[in-house]
Amino acid sequence: MKAYVDQHAGMAVDGWSAAWTFDLDHWGTCGQGPDDDAALADLATRCGLGTDALDAGTLKVVERVDRARSGDETVFDRDRVPASEAEREATLGILDRMRARTLELVRDAPARVLAYRDPDRVLPVYAWWHTVGQLALHIADTESRYYLPLLGLPARERANDLVTELEQSGAHVRRVVSQMAPDLASASDQHGSWTSVKVLRRLAWHERGELDVLERLVEAAAVEKQG
Repeated sequence: MKAYVDQHAGMAVDGWSAAWTFDLDHWGTCGQGPDDDAALADLATRCGLGTDALDAGTLKVVERVDRARSGDETVFDRDRVPASEAEREATLGILDRMRARTLELVRDAPARVLAYRDPDRVLPVYAWWHTVGQLALHIADTESRYYLPLLGLPARERANDLVTELEQSGAHVRRVVSQMAPDLASASDQHGSWTSVKVLRRLAWHERGELDVLERLVEAAAVEKQG
């Protein structure tokens, strides 16, 4: 399986590397770690390849980009290839499944759970999404008011309550992605370079990754109440 390394990507933690695959069976899967090797090991584990995938040759790095040299947000050469219908459909399927899980967690959560914050959770310095409710809102903000507008696609205003926002944002993103041209591209000093493929893989990755955290926070809130 081919791997693509974004050095110093700093997505989960400032300065960390990220390793991606464009393999359709693992679409939107990203490994992260304090250096390239750790990110690749995380990617291999997430894809079920085992921690020795690099040594065994089942995971091969074919491209590296360095955000520290190129500036905020860059693309792989592979991102510049027009998006396939299979990649679009894979993204839509992941979005459907992940949004159902997010709504299940949030819809009936009491205010105490939505306000829960883990004081030991490490976030990038710019992050404001500390509580359960804030993290769920961050998912919608990212898809509807960050990823899509970067390619000149329509954004949407926030709804008044969290559940409605998640429902409407999810429907909006799926509708826009279904109609999105496969070869869009943009570049700016503020947000770096983006393409149709990059937006699809980031959409397929983002909520799935945040859901892992969201589920842990909800479980921790339940334990805190029992204690």
